[in-house]
Amino acid sequence: MLIEERLSKIKTILEQQESASMDYLAEQLAVSKDTIRRDLIKLEQKNIVRRIHGGAMLASREALIFDYQERANRDQQIKEQMGQLAAEMIKSNSSMILDSSTTVEAAIPYLQGKGVLAITNSLTHATLLAQLDNSEISILPGKLHKKQLFIYGAETVQKISEYSVDYTLLGVFAISQDGMFIHTEEEGLVKRQMVRQSKKVIALADHTKIETTGLFKICSLRELDVLITDQMPPQEFVAALEENNVELITLKGEKHENN
Repeated sequence: MLIEERLSKIKTILEQQESASMDYLAEQLAVSKDTIRRDLIKLEQKNIVRRIHGGAMLASREALIFDYQERANRDQQIKEQMGQLAAEMIKSNSSMILDSSTTVEAAIPYLQGKGVLAITNSLTHATLLAQLDNSEISILPGKLHKKQLFIYGAETVQKISEYSVDYTLLGVFAISQDGMFIHTEEEGLVKRQMVRQSKKVIALADHTKIETTGLFKICSLRELDVLITDQMPPQEFVAALEENNVELITLKGEKHENN
């Protein structure tokens, strides 16, 4: 394969996905990681991509990071199915933290009747949670992101650290064998603290988020308890989940529990 053809294919992959790891690119293009590394350097010099931990994303990052309404409208049926699976795992009268992702939002209607005590950094989620019978809602303090409607900052992280909850529900921007990642440190620090304060962490990711990476690492796989996704991931990733004792659940009913 000629280098220009290879560079074009890398750009196409990154346009289709929010980011991609070097391992994934090397596998897709049937070349070595060293070749991919050199290709990414060339593309970065042309300001086409930006190299990040273990991979790359398009330099025009804004084209890949959707505002709240755009995120809410993408793949809604899959989000609702994953959200229902997550909600089924929540026991009645339990406490939980919900991040601001639209996939987590899809789980909220299925919490009806469970009498949850819910803590969130999302104004939209708080409004939906308020419609649940016998629910109690706390909104985290901090700065408001006007486009994506989540709250963040040092005050937010500090407040989260004061809680100890039964569950944390997290939407996934990117996840790989190296852990879970996101595109901004400000949101990543909030999610990281949410993981630390929970007895059981449930992450939700459609298949496009798997084997990808981002700018900021939230946590390792070992810090997750459950991953819900729509399709069976690549075998290497499944093996990594098993090694880190993460339960894998897919929409097709496949379930891998690890002891």
